[in-house]
Amino acid sequence: MARRFWGAALAAACLGGCVTNPPPRENEAAASVAFEALKRGGYVIVMRHANSPEDQTSFVGLSEGCRLAPGRGLDAEGFFQARAMGAVLKAEGVPILKAYTSPMCRSWDTAALAASGAPVEPDPSQISEKPADVAAMKAKVAAELAAHPGTNIILSSHSNIAPLYGATTRGREKVVPSGVAWLVHPSDWQPIARVDLLIRYPEAKPAVE
Repeated sequence: MARRFWGAALAAACLGGCVTNPPPRENEAAASVAFEALKRGGYVIVMRHANSPEDQTSFVGLSEGCRLAPGRGLDAEGFFQARAMGAVLKAEGVPILKAYTSPMCRSWDTAALAASGAPVEPDPSQISEKPADVAAMKAKVAAELAAHPGTNIILSSHSNIAPLYGATTRGREKVVPSGVAWLVHPSDWQPIARVDLLIRYPEAKPAVE
């Protein structure tokens, strides 16, 4: 039932070199493969924060200690995306060791909801493009996964940071989108699968970078 919900709520992963718009059955099969891998553990789930358009008039940050940029909290769609991601990971039995996040509220709130009860830690690497910071974080995450087999780690950050850890664009995308998770292995930090969250509130507008 959980996988059927995922198939309805999420356009399943694009594995390897699959076409931009594969048939639904291939999407469902790809999602199934991705979740089976995550259940075994040892992977990184890389995400850009959920939907957060600029210039919001009622922006909020729910995670204690997060930094709320003017006009840039999660909007209603963003909170829905993050909650849905957490609900599906939990329903599928995906073990989450912890989530690392940018200190910004839109990223921290995303991580907290997606991690669904697992510890969430802000880390300066998730707002840094410095090669040394990226390399150090990759080594840290790989070591933690090796020390805790059978678990996975979430990285929640921003459109300029997520690609440094394996997130990719496709088609006409100029930046990595919100509401998407990439399954990445820490041995090479290459994306294995991409899972798109398609559910949108009807009135929601696309995220603005």
